[in-house]
Amino acid sequence: MNIVYIATSTIPSRTASSIHVMKMCQAFAQNGHEVTLIVPDRKIDREPGVEDVFSFYGVEKCFEILYLPLLPVKGKGIISGILAGGKIRRMQPDIIYGRDLPGCFFASLLDLPVVFESHAPIENYFYSRMFRNLIAKPVFQKLVVITHALKEYYSKRDPILSENIIVAPDGADPVPEDRRPILLLNKENKLQVGYVGHLYKGKGMEVISNLVRQCDWADFHIVGGAEKDISYWRKKTKDQQNIFFYGFLPHAKTVEYILAFDVTLVPNQKHVSTCITDEDIGKWTSPLKIFEYMAAGKAIICSDLPVLREVLENGHNALLCDPDDINSWKEALTFLSEREDVRIQLGENAKNDFIRKYSWYSRAEKILNEMKP
Repeated sequence: MNIVYIATSTIPSRTASSIHVMKMCQAFAQNGHEVTLIVPDRKIDREPGVEDVFSFYGVEKCFEILYLPLLPVKGKGIISGILAGGKIRRMQPDIIYGRDLPGCFFASLLDLPVVFESHAPIENYFYSRMFRNLIAKPVFQKLVVITHALKEYYSKRDPILSENIIVAPDGADPVPEDRRPILLLNKENKLQVGYVGHLYKGKGMEVISNLVRQCDWADFHIVGGAEKDISYWRKKTKDQQNIFFYGFLPHAKTVEYILAFDVTLVPNQKHVSTCITDEDIGKWTSPLKIFEYMAAGKAIICSDLPVLREVLENGHNALLCDPDDINSWKEALTFLSEREDVRIQLGENAKNDFIRKYSWYSRAEKILNEMKP
């Protein structure tokens, strides 16, 4: 099958959305399909110094990337969608898959099957109208969402979708057996606690900065974050000797750090911003880091939030804590510092769950299997 994936992500960039897109294109290709990724050509926003896009993301060069011009005018997203439709007209793929709503909409006018993936509610009035027009078309196949919470939202808002929604959480790749943990800064006979991801509002540095002060018997390693956010949290924790910031790393490198951690953290707050806007994605999010921690077989301490309980179960593959109760996080971390056997069991359970349900390959396979013939 020939699949064209339409995305809005800048490739290459540091965003989770760009990782998701590249990994899914790889997964569709690994499932035996010919894949072409179409993205806008945002040269000014591209990650500098990247010579090989595929190596940057740690994916195989098993699909093609086509860059479309992005005109510096008002409504450039709509124009980009029209250009994507024109490109697809000449390609005539078997299926159009995408996270770019205008691109999917204009492609649907070609009477080709369309699957649209959404990671948050579409609240813009104009885009909402476009979305409703898309899902009413006979060529519309499925809506893919990352959480059951988001499925419930769309089912209530657009009952026409109730039988055509696929819930497919984010994923990760299995960790190759030859990957080795990196030697962490200042590693001593302390518990090594790690966090990988962005540091913007709601991601949980509020929790981590408090743990650093209360748990001087542990070292905390922070991988990722924009320079301005790193600078802010360095100042907030400048009097602490047990926290280390590594800054942004290419996604392909982060697994070496995760493998070096004894315990991993997902301290999401109830309200989570994105790296681009203050839009709250806290009720819908499916953090990539959860699946990457699971793939590495690491013990996880995570915020006890409904959307995260869709993947993690307290005492089985993680310990869940009230995001507003720092004492519960300290108690969980203290417990795991004293019980290596529990850390190992949590990690093994998490890895087994990942293998069964949460690899990128199995995610793509599930979506393909649930599409209409």
